[in-house]
Amino acid sequence: MTSPAPHLEIRPEGLYAPAFDAWIDPHAPAPRAIVSHAHADHAAAGHGEVWATRETLGIYRRRNPDWIGEARPLAFGETARGIGAGLTLFPSGHILGSAQVRIEGAEGSVLYTGDFRRGFSRTATPAEAPPSDVLVTETTFGLPVFRFPARPSLEARLVAACRAAQEEGVIPILLAYALGKSQEAALVLAEAGIPTVLHGAAWKLLPEYEAAGFTFPLSRAYDSGPARPGEVLIVPPHCARTPVVRQVKKRRIAYLSGWALREASRAEHDAEILLPFSDHADFDELLAHAGQVAPRRVLTHHGYARDFARILSSRGVEAIPLAEGGERSAEDP
Repeated sequence: MTSPAPHLEIRPEGLYAPAFDAWIDPHAPAPRAIVSHAHADHAAAGHGEVWATRETLGIYRRRNPDWIGEARPLAFGETARGIGAGLTLFPSGHILGSAQVRIEGAEGSVLYTGDFRRGFSRTATPAEAPPSDVLVTETTFGLPVFRFPARPSLEARLVAACRAAQEEGVIPILLAYALGKSQEAALVLAEAGIPTVLHGAAWKLLPEYEAAGFTFPLSRAYDSGPARPGEVLIVPPHCARTPVVRQVKKRRIAYLSGWALREASRAEHDAEILLPFSDHADFDELLAHAGQVAPRRVLTHHGYARDFARILSSRGVEAIPLAEGGERSAEDP
């Protein structure tokens, strides 16, 4: 059966690149994995060999301290040669070190986005959109209802919400995922002169951010003591109903996620404030990326794959869903 994408085989286990004898973002340990970024749903533990950016490899090692596999760092724009094809990483704008994977050879070219976001990020290199014959794109927010406010507006709302809470004598608690969003929020608040207390899962990753040139002068670890008046506590969403949060008697919880556009998120996380602060492309960005890459075919996966493929098809773009369903990833967007 002919694959719908050059240089890729669509297998039940995931995407396989035969020219490199490698799997792309496999969900289970593989002999060789090309890893787009270090979120757990894309960077399974236990690979024999990992190809990724230097930043992604650093985070992967820190999150998997017992890993003894081989690492092959690739810089953005650097091409690795395989059997009849070249592989190049391009920035994806998602989190620190995140990359899109482009494979090109005599059969044509394919661009795998991994998770991506267009626009401003404090810690991720802005996404590029290299022209490719086939685009394999994530569609986490592939419905028109998912349109996010501009990041500067969201940052201003975040700072204002934290200051308002502090003026009322309550401690702001931000529910933000440990890799990516916690560090972005800490940098936003530091710029505003607001100190933060970081959950251990986020704190342990700061050396990788510091190695990339970022500093966190107003952040400290939760292990050094609970948040005090004047500080903001940043924890992963799964901590919303744990003692880490509930022992803060005077608190105001804000949920930072693309899913915050859903009013149901308020009850799900006991959040008073919903901020659609996402590391993923919204609906308009998904359309813009497809338009700029200008592929002859689009393959959709993750999130609203079938819906987004249908929308592209209605606009005259050949689109095929690889998976469907509006499920969330292991690392909340």
